[in-house]
Formats: sequence, structure tokens, C-alpha cells
Amino acid sequence: MPDEELEPRAKRIEAEFPPGATMPEELRRLCDYLDATGYPISGYMRLRPEGSTLQDYFGEGSDAWKDLAGFGAGPDGSILALWLNDSTRDTRVAPVVHLGSEGDALKVLAKDFRSFLELFAIGYNEIGFDDLAEPPKEPESAGALRIWLEQEFGIIPPTVGAGIVEAANQVHPGFASWVDQMSR
Repeated sequence: MPDEELEPRAKRIEAEFPPGATMPEELRRLCDYLDATGYPISGYMRLRPEGSTLQDYFGEGSDAWKDLAGFGAGPDGSILALWLNDSTRDTRVAPVVHLGSEGDALKVLAKDFRSFLELFAIGYNEIGFDDLAEPPKEPESAGALRIWLEQEFGIIPPTVGAGIVEAANQVHPGFASWVDQMSR
């Protein structure tokens, strides 16, 4: 059953992006797909606005949230975001990162949003905490998403996500250090 909201999900998410940041087209289309189909989409993850949550994450007086365009969350309140770091402010090529709700599990998940879609479609329950070197326990949660991604973008995900994360961290190292520095 589709989620019933007054405004499209993409518009609500993008409204909380940092000033000047625009949503990647793949994310906009994923939001539209979710608005039409409803949950589950992949594991326990939700696509939702995260701007105010990111402001709270870094605390009053910090502008670090302006370097992150939040677009989703896990069941524990962990955040998925595009990291608009010094090397790229372009959301189309920005890495996708995970910020654990307790300041843990700080990691780069994918080198860009399209790579994130490959990882997301594998079907991990909690993408920031599951062992991505192993297949997910319930891959069927992302079954419909995999079909849609192949039809829309020609994306066929691997069976495990470790390679996607390893490649992303080679291109975008230092995320955990950046969060630690910005949280002081």
C-alpha cells in the first residue's frame, strides 16, 4: 500500500538538503517509486528527510550538517546521507555515508548514489551494521526494488556489498575522522 503524504517524498527530502544542494535524479526516481509502491523497499531502511536530525547530530553551533544531504534512516535512527565533502559538492557524484545513531558505524557505503543503489538492492536489513561480506538474511525485502532498478537503470546488484564499500573507501577515505573533528 503506498505511503499517503501531502507532498511527494522527494520534495520533502530535498527541502532539508543544505542550501544549494539538489537531489540526484536517481534518488528522485527512487522516491517516486516508493511513493507509488510503499514499504518495504530494502531491509528496514526508510527514505525520509534528515536535515534537522543532522543538525542535532552535530550539535548547536556546528555547520557540519551543511556538508551532508540526508535522505534516509535505519530503525535505530542511524542516518544515510550524501557527503558533500571538500572534493565534491555535486550530489550526483557525492559518496553515500552512514552515521550511526550513537556516533558509531561512521562509514562510507558507496562512491556515489548509483553505486549505493547497487548496495541498497542487495537487501540488507541494516545496511550500516550488517556484515556486507555475507549475503543478507532476508534478500527478498528488496526483490521488487531489484526488478525496478534493472528496468529503470540497468542495475543488477552483486550478491554481497563488501566490494562496493571497499571501492568507495578507496575513493573517499577519512569520513569517520571528519565526523570526529566536526563533532568537537
